[in-house]
Amino acid sequence: MVVTLAGTNQALDASLPTVYRVFNLLRDETGVMRSCATSMKLAAHEGNTKYINNYGRAVAYNVSDGADVQQAQTLADTATGYSPSEVAVQITLGGRTMRRVADPDLMGRTGRILNAGYDLKEDQDGCTQLASFTGTTLGSAGTVISPGHVSGAGARVMIGNSRANPEPPSGDIFGVIHPLAAHVLAARLTPFATTPSGSTAVGVNTGAHVIISPSNANSGRADELIRRGYKAIGTVGGVIVKTDANLAVDSADDFTGAVFAREGLIYVSEEEPRIDWDTSDKSMRGAAEGTCWGSYVWGNYRASAYGNPMTFDASLPTS
Repeated sequence: MVVTLAGTNQALDASLPTVYRVFNLLRDETGVMRSCATSMKLAAHEGNTKYINNYGRAVAYNVSDGADVQQAQTLADTATGYSPSEVAVQITLGGRTMRRVADPDLMGRTGRILNAGYDLKEDQDGCTQLASFTGTTLGSAGTVISPGHVSGAGARVMIGNSRANPEPPSGDIFGVIHPLAAHVLAARLTPFATTPSGSTAVGVNTGAHVIISPSNANSGRADELIRRGYKAIGTVGGVIVKTDANLAVDSADDFTGAVFAREGLIYVSEEEPRIDWDTSDKSMRGAAEGTCWGSYVWGNYRASAYGNPMTFDASLPTS
């Protein structure tokens, strides 16, 4: 019996169609920057700049009994402005293209791609803003992060980076670092060895994964760190540690993050992102122009008091 088959090198080798039914989108780092910032809205008819106006201090003096106060002072104010700008991402789909492709939801998936592109830039811009804090930078190029760096920066921010005029922030304090540095930080919080002096190196003694085991560590927390890695770090020295892979790593494997108060990182939104599809241009013969756009700005408030940049190594670990 002769059976007619379809497929490569078969009788019907041109009759078997190629059918696509699974359509995946590439994943981006969602980021954490907006969750760490003070969010503000530039409302309609408020101009092009959002202002924060802060007043200065008044100083009290000792005075003699019954004497007139001779230390009259003037009240000063300082305005900090934040001016949003537009951000957009656009893709145009041809009319016949949408009809011909196998994906019946091409416009819907394109919309999600546009939204992801906008969100990625928004978070990247927030990461870039961390370097604009002007408190003392902790770490340096090639430095491997340790718990002391994080807690030390937190202690600085808790007094507004000033011993002469302490200025403690009122809200949470965050430390945003690269996940590859957080990997090291988690290991340095974990007793991988029993050496009492804590001098046993774990892994190769180079790059971001040089790890020195601590001499005293909470075993319950250490177990959680071993199981979950850096996602279990939580708080170190009063600093809520968060990771963001959108922090740029340079050619020498270094990145700059920061420890900062929520008050010190400002996000001003003028227009939240939205997607518009335009099919009105008849000369485009059914094409659909998709645009995701919005308007925002990142900024710092009290940059020298409420944040300390941190530069550390973020080499890819090999052990």
